Amino acid sequence: MPDIVFPTSHYPGLKASEGAGRLYGCYAEAIGEGGRSGAVRHRAPGLVNFGTTGRTGFRGAIEIDGVLYCGFGTKLEKFTSSGGASTNVGNLNGTKKGFFARNNASTPDKWFVDPDGNIAVFTPSSVTNAWPDADLPAVNSTCSIDGYGVFTTGNGRAFATDLNSTAVNALSFGAAESKPDGLTRAVPWGGRLYLAGPQTIEIWVDQGLSPFPFTRADVIPIGIAGPYCITGFEDNFTKGLAIVGGDNGVHLIDSNVPVKISTSDLDALIEAVSDKTDIEMGSYISRGNAFIQISCSSWTWVFNINTKKWNERPSYLIARSRITQPFYSFGKWLCGDTLTGNVQQITSAAHREISKPLVCEVWSAPVQAFPQRVAAVSAHFDFAVGVGDAEGEDPIATYPDVEISYSIDGGQTFTPPRVRKLGRQSEGKARVRINQIKAAGRQGYIFKVRMSSPVHFGLMAGEVFATQRAA
Repeated sequence: MPDIVFPTSHYPGLKASEGAGRLYGCYAEAIGEGGRSGAVRHRAPGLVNFGTTGRTGFRGAIEIDGVLYCGFGTKLEKFTSSGGASTNVGNLNGTKKGFFARNNASTPDKWFVDPDGNIAVFTPSSVTNAWPDADLPAVNSTCSIDGYGVFTTGNGRAFATDLNSTAVNALSFGAAESKPDGLTRAVPWGGRLYLAGPQTIEIWVDQGLSPFPFTRADVIPIGIAGPYCITGFEDNFTKGLAIVGGDNGVHLIDSNVPVKISTSDLDALIEAVSDKTDIEMGSYISRGNAFIQISCSSWTWVFNINTKKWNERPSYLIARSRITQPFYSFGKWLCGDTLTGNVQQITSAAHREISKPLVCEVWSAPVQAFPQRVAAVSAHFDFAVGVGDAEGEDPIATYPDVEISYSIDGGQTFTPPRVRKLGRQSEGKARVRINQIKAAGRQGYIFKVRMSSPVHFGLMAGEVFATQRAA
């Protein structure tokens, strides 16, 4: 009776037969001492609608004084804390995702910059697509720290405004010169200013100097792969910075030291993206789990900082997650949506992505006795059962089911799924099982569990009743 080993992290392998289990749309959490298994696989947090617009192309967001400002295509929209339909503020130049910032003035100055050099300042009722001080040159990113606005240039300079002002002294800049790699992005973290280029990240601190208030304190010997390849600095995300580095790996920045967290499978995917501006990182927290999401047009991987484990997060019928540029506002984790012009809330209370299913899929590690062959009689699966929602959609929520299939060729093909019920609300039920399983070859079995019903998903363990056969 060998165990069916379900993974706690995502290891698809270069080929399916080399994998050690997969997690799609779900992540593993430790159950705790005395639990029925070492870990349970839970559905990734879903999406519910927060605000609507008639726009497309989410470009970023910032909350200032109880108003949420969001860029969509060539428009700047705003929302109140109650969400709902947006109100147009004005026009924005450009179309690329960009960066919002503000200072600490009593009436804050507010602005937006994108990597193409488009810049805008705005009020609650108007947008001006130019910077008020002509001494600021063409820039490619911005942030704010200690009341200063900070801007980077491709030739490696970082400019700062006067304190709580849009005025810029033409000499108020510092040069990132540890390497001649230019600058791609500026972000604040822990009271320090991180100036990131393709090969290095320089750390500068506020010394109150004049005309440029910052001085360099340290250098991290790795850069970022693109303008959206850094995260963890977002408000209310307290776990530290993470980057997609110039080495095509994903790193956490720990005490100014890059610590690699990506696997070779993910490194290969990042390496294959020729246009690194297509790679986007973001951070959010759900049920206490701190997630770092990395996406491009054709995939999304998510790292759980709490558990140090990976999973993939596709959306329904597309390989990339709908979540883009998550941020914290009004006590919620919100995000843009790649499929609509709306703002969505990320929440574990939702088992869908708006009206679409959020599908959980788990591939087991191979169940084998190499070089012998394995012949299974039945397979049993330990789920949280009785998870139907009596007030949910009938029958997919009131009487939910799960699909189970298996492969005997190393994950290249799977049998048609067997559908099994998980029970109505609070209904006691025996373990889920399937019978009449075909004999496997030397590659053994890979079991696939898939669930789209919009209710709680909790997969803990599995066991197969099998005999060995001669090779």
